[in-house]
Amino acid sequence: MTGNIYVADQGNNRIRKITPSGNVTTLAGTTKGFADGQGTTALFNRPIGIATDTKGNIYIADTYNHRIRKITAEGIVTTLTGSILGFTDGPGTTALFNLPTGIAVNPTGIIYVIDNDNHNLRKITIH
Repeated sequence: MTGNIYVADQGNNRIRKITPSGNVTTLAGTTKGFADGQGTTALFNRPIGIATDTKGNIYIADTYNHRIRKITAEGIVTTLTGSILGFTDGPGTTALFNLPTGIAVNPTGIIYVIDNDNHNLRKITIH
C-alpha cells in the first residue's frame, strides 16, 4: 500500500490503484450497478470519495448507491453501511445516506463521511 495512489474512477464505476512506477490497475468494479464480492465482480455506481486506513483497507463513498463500501487488503468488497436513499442513523445497512461524497479515516479507524444531499457530516465507528 505504501506509495500507491487509489482513485475512485467515477465515470467508469471502478476503483483504481496507481503504483509509484505509474502502473494503473483496476481493484474493483466494472459496469454501473451494485454488488459485493471479489475484485471486479463487485459493482459500484459513480463512486466519488476514497480513503485508506492503517490496516490496508480502502473505503469508498459509493455515491449513487448511497452506500459506504470497504475493500479489504485481499480485494473483497463489502457494504459497511447504507442501502437506499434516505437519512437515518443506526448500525450497518439500517443507516441511510443521500449521495455520500467525501470520506476520511482517522488514525483510530473512525470513518467520517460527507452525506452531501443530507447536508451532514456523519461518523461511522467500526466495532
